[in-house]
Amino acid sequence: MAKQERAERTRANLIRAAAAVFDEVGYERATLAVISDHAQVTKGALSFHFAAKSDLARAVQAEACATSGAALKVCAERPGPAFQAVVDMTYTLVGLLESDVVTRAGVRLARELETPEDPAVHCHVNWLGSLFQALRRAEADGTALPGADARSAAALVMSVIVGAETMARTRADRAFGEARPAPRETAQEWLGRMWHVVRPVLAPAA
Repeated sequence: MAKQERAERTRANLIRAAAAVFDEVGYERATLAVISDHAQVTKGALSFHFAAKSDLARAVQAEACATSGAALKVCAERPGPAFQAVVDMTYTLVGLLESDVVTRAGVRLARELETPEDPAVHCHVNWLGSLFQALRRAEADGTALPGADARSAAALVMSVIVGAETMARTRADRAFGEARPAPRETAQEWLGRMWHVVRPVLAPAA
């Protein structure tokens, strides 16, 4: 049992180390040598768990989907209006993109690699499905505007999530015509700004 637990800890450590490297340099530039150094394990220990870099990448993607999917499930099952669950999902995902390297790496890998449209390994497919179902429930309970296209609404909300995370990493002062650098806003702050614009399109006034 102790040997199995050590093996599981080593595997989890390798996935997190690989995620950190993929997040920093991307899939192509990442090497197994750098990942093993980052995880502080031998190359032999790495190859025992993962035969190839592609296997590590898939493991990171699967872990990212499992982590974010579990967080979305908590939002979906929370009592209250369904549209609030949609809003909560966006803040949860933006929070994970800010704080969890595995989630960030999983998203980056889905962009860089040919990834099956499987919610178990493709974060955006996973998230779209959860958003779509929550928006359908919101339409049913009257907390979303009637007749809204749930597919288009889910895509719009996904764009808000990605946009908030992108804006937090972008110096946009010049684009906005500001002469002096403004304090950098977090993704959560950008998300709040964007919801202020988008919410009236999707939900009745509170």
